[in-house]
Amino acid sequence: MGSLIASCVLRHDFHESPRQEDRFHIYRIEKDTLTVEDVDACDLSGIRYAVNATLHDNEASFAFDEKCKEQGITVIHAVNLGKAAFLAVEKPKGYPFSEVVKKGTDDFRCSLGKYISQYGMFWQMPVPWVDEAIRHYPEASFPQLGIGAYIAAGYCANILANLVEGKEVKYFPKFYLSPLLEEI
Repeated sequence: MGSLIASCVLRHDFHESPRQEDRFHIYRIEKDTLTVEDVDACDLSGIRYAVNATLHDNEASFAFDEKCKEQGITVIHAVNLGKAAFLAVEKPKGYPFSEVVKKGTDDFRCSLGKYISQYGMFWQMPVPWVDEAIRHYPEASFPQLGIGAYIAAGYCANILANLVEGKEVKYFPKFYLSPLLEEI
């Protein structure tokens, strides 16, 4: 699904910026599974923002984040949660997104769901559909549906545009969460 998120984001025309330094260069790895060797081989010189839409199911995803941090690159984490999307913007010297995952305990999306739920409870803004998903998928991942990828891509394009335009964005541990339908 990471490739679907990337494909959707690429449809947004960031190349029309009048300022040369705001133009986007797309570096996309066309593989199903990211490896540490891929991360080592990718040249991130001149990159200001990166999108990590991997499944966070191996060390390479976190190695990519670490490489970005070392080079001062802001990373947007885009996660498909089935009928919803989660996005977090990680500053190079900010709170690490990798803290969401409890090493060796849960599937990444289950750990993320628990993080979202605990964050909501702390701020007295419960997220019942996430709590239900955690109960429904205690040992397995949230389903991967195309709609979640499109939602993530839309948010990702908006976040990238806001970063380029110098507008305010939420930085992790704050995040963006958008279900397909939400009760108001």
